[in-house]
Amino acid sequence: MRIKIEPEHVKIMDAIMDDIPDAKAGKMFGSPAYKTNGKLAVAAFDGGIVVKVGAARTKELVGKRGIAAFEPLPGRVWKDWVLITGDFEQNRAIFAEAVQYVLSQAR
Repeated sequence: MRIKIEPEHVKIMDAIMDDIPDAKAGKMFGSPAYKTNGKLAVAAFDGGIVVKVGAARTKELVGKRGIAAFEPLPGRVWKDWVLITGDFEQNRAIFAEAVQYVLSQAR
């Protein structure tokens, strides 16, 4: 599977994540990503940027403008992740929320 990453999405992700403490640059499936405590929180992915926010929050967010379920392979939805395809700046808080969620899971 070849993932097409939009360079503009990576630039936006980097700019947003630069302001979030505890997030460290890394890779997910070879794509630019951010981790906290060594665990993935945010990554560029085909069509947008994925963030890990937990199953309950995923259910709340999916269907909102520019936010979809994250399905890296057909029929394989990741319950804790959403794919942000819309206005990344408008959804900036979700990036920080992802880092906090991953931090909370490490405790």
